[in-house]
Amino acid sequence: MEFDDTIGNPNYEHQLTKAEHDQVREYRENLYNKRSREDKIKDILLGFRFSLEDYAETDNPDKIIELGYFFYALLDQIKIKKGAFAEYIGISSQNINKYFNGDRKFAIEHLLKLEKLFDVHAETLLEIQLKNELIQMKRSHKGEYDKYKLEDLLPA
Repeated sequence: MEFDDTIGNPNYEHQLTKAEHDQVREYRENLYNKRSREDKIKDILLGFRFSLEDYAETDNPDKIIELGYFFYALLDQIKIKKGAFAEYIGISSQNINKYFNGDRKFAIEHLLKLEKLFDVHAETLLEIQLKNELIQMKRSHKGEYDKYKLEDLLPA
């Protein structure tokens, strides 16, 4: 089987057997393992950026994903220790978990540092953080704001 001819070809209708599926997996793992550390990190960061943008663009997600969780998962993937990360961006290592689980919000200063570190727009990070706050408020006060209508203020 020529992988380059079949993978991603929309006209290829053959269902892979388990053995062929294992061959594809092994082929992909070999390609991945040949890549440099820098290229692997670039790929991880690209996926990280896509995940952030996808979440930011999702209207009213079923599950709220705290901004800190995205960074927690990224640090795990690129093998950076939480304490070293926290210290580097000016957060105490004792408090970093509060940021990861959403108990604390990143300050603008932190977002600007994260923008430079991971080549992601601070505006996107702030958008996610604010979006989550709005969703939480709307869900916890469901219907409470429905009573506010412009017609109530307009002269008759």
